[in-house]
Amino acid sequence: MAYYLLASLKVKYGQQRKFNEVMSHLKPALEREGWKLIGAYQNAIGRLNSVVDLWEVSDPNGVTETLARVGRDKEFAEWAAQLPDLVEEEVLQLMNKLPYSP
Repeated sequence: MAYYLLASLKVKYGQQRKFNEVMSHLKPALEREGWKLIGAYQNAIGRLNSVVDLWEVSDPNGVTETLARVGRDKEFAEWAAQLPDLVEEEVLQLMNKLPYSP
């Protein structure tokens, strides 16, 4: 069974371009750990500067372990260290598919 991690973020005003650059460097490390980015989206209408990333993860119990493991990677840590200057808020939700979902 696949599980999904929904990351909802509010990017600081004027920081979207830098945020996109940082995430493009973080994504490969998470994918090496088995995560699959289903999609990354920003609002066209609604709350400004909102970003949603949807990741498929194989082990819902291993999310915090994966984040700790990639955090020890020097390059990942250098890029991730920029996030506090770029993100105002982050909410993580772990989800699974419902029977009627494709």
